[in-house]
Amino acid sequence: MADFYINGFSALTGDAETDLFTPYFEARRLRRMESIAKNALLCSCRALEQAGADLHNPKDTGLSVAVGAGSLESTCKFMDTIIDDGDEFSSPTAFAGSVHNSTSLTLSIFLRLNGPCVTTGQFDFSFAGALLTAREFLKRKMCKESLVAVAEDVNPAAACMAPQHPSLFAPVLRGPKGPFMRAAAAFVISGEPTENTRFSVTNFHFSRTDAPAAPCSDFSSAAAPALETVRRLEQGCAFTLKDVFGGAEMTLEAIPYVN
Repeated sequence: MADFYINGFSALTGDAETDLFTPYFEARRLRRMESIAKNALLCSCRALEQAGADLHNPKDTGLSVAVGAGSLESTCKFMDTIIDDGDEFSSPTAFAGSVHNSTSLTLSIFLRLNGPCVTTGQFDFSFAGALLTAREFLKRKMCKESLVAVAEDVNPAAACMAPQHPSLFAPVLRGPKGPFMRAAAAFVISGEPTENTRFSVTNFHFSRTDAPAAPCSDFSSAAAPALETVRRLEQGCAFTLKDVFGGAEMTLEAIPYVN
């Protein structure tokens, strides 16, 4: 029996180009959007479209967002304005973008989502935490479908220092030698199959562990497990994904859905 179903999915490495939004939104609406929010929005549009959702109509869809360490670019900008201009003249725009929930706000408004919303900032296991939250939305009958959006920024300090001292950063970074780039992914899941269901998740487990690290990918991003999940889904075959890193373990087993 399925734990839940996956009806749409998408992933992105690097930054979303503005012209990729042409099928969905006017470019002028993206002008002030944070990079990680823009990346998450593009993946979410593609996943929802694959799941058969109307992007421009209100939806009682739950939203569970994983942001890793949040928008580090905006956080650093905000801290720089405090140093350069003082507390009273620090940038309110940079501050607004640095808040973890800013990505959730962007997705809720642009995609017209009216369901429950939670943001998870749990570093490398933000994706697992967000997926667990979305599953709870479904089990508690809070919505029929949930959007799980993952967006991770680049830590400028780690990108600068980790390649020079990889052994020092290995316990906290999957790929301390790089390359370092932004990444995003999105999944539409449901408690019951739909006409657009692609996969049945037969087992999903997330817990703490004392087992030695065995990361599913050496990609230098907390979004690595989400990217690897999309890669497995795109292959169209049954799979088991196990990720052990930073004292936590996630197991995800899925099979193609056959109506």
